[in-house]
Amino acid sequence: MSNTVIYTLMESLITKKYYATQKEATDKLGVYFAFNMIDAEQMTELALLAETVYAPPVEPEPEIPAEPEVPVE
Repeated sequence: MSNTVIYTLMESLITKKYYATQKEATDKLGVYFAFNMIDAEQMTELALLAETVYAPPVEPEPEIPAEPEVPVE
């Protein structure tokens, strides 16, 4: 398989969250990289994609109501 096919396949699998965890996805990327099936640039792009896709959802911080200003007499 060519680099482009592997890259496209992994991009699709990561985007669809095929792997259970980010570590599992990046471990697979490491194997492809070790066997020169993807280059350093593709490895970096896919690792960043995995980091983005598998990042835990960010919960918004609850708003703390501001205390009303008391007029100074």
